[in-house]
Amino acid sequence: MTKSIIALGIVGLTAIVSCSPVKKSLVNNTKKPVYEIAVRQVKDGKKADFEAARTAFIKKLTVKKGVCNDREFSSFYSLPTPDKLATFIGMTQYDSYKTPKKVQSNMGVVSKFMKFKKTMDLKAYVFVQPIEGGEFNLATLAKKQGQILEIAVRRVKEGKESEFQKMRKAFVDKLSKEDGVIQSWEFKVVGGSNAERLTVGMTVYENQEKFQKIGQATQSWAESAFFGTFDPVALQYAYSIK
Repeated sequence: MTKSIIALGIVGLTAIVSCSPVKKSLVNNTKKPVYEIAVRQVKDGKKADFEAARTAFIKKLTVKKGVCNDREFSSFYSLPTPDKLATFIGMTQYDSYKTPKKVQSNMGVVSKFMKFKKTMDLKAYVFVQPIEGGEFNLATLAKKQGQILEIAVRRVKEGKESEFQKMRKAFVDKLSKEDGVIQSWEFKVVGGSNAERLTVGMTVYENQEKFQKIGQATQSWAESAFFGTFDPVALQYAYSIK
């Protein structure tokens, strides 16, 4: 019985360690950092446990070699329907595409993650590299008081890849001209959970008032037909808490 339990534990740990690796064949630039994005929904009644386990996990994670940065955002709104449970977005920067596998092979990190995992469900989990939008600095992302971060994890509809890219660029071009939009980026997904045809976009808004005004305006834009080319996985609007 004991041997069976140990064996099951090892299998479980192996699954965690091998889960969601960065795929070198997808990496846009092997000399640039990769970013982990985890959109997490707190299990009902587990918020205090979630926060304690998150602190312990992040403390263990961020001391590992090659882990350059870590941020946390609290989601206050989501599309197409509001989240029923508290939702947080964690982002971690790794100095190389090789680093996540090394970090996930550390049993100390895995142990803390196992406790953390019990308090939440993953709405989206991806590794990405920026491909449009200029310099991306995770340390300062939506860091100023009042700034709003929009993060869109989307699954492009099968056969719509070309249409998606064309319409996305037209939408972002128009959005970028709006008062209150600070900057937008597009990311290539290079690994993660259930990552087939996933793409990620981010936009930082000056404040919630301007974000809401822009959101209302987009409803009448012809360019908003872009939203018909993908299925939303996690469309979150959040503010920085770390």
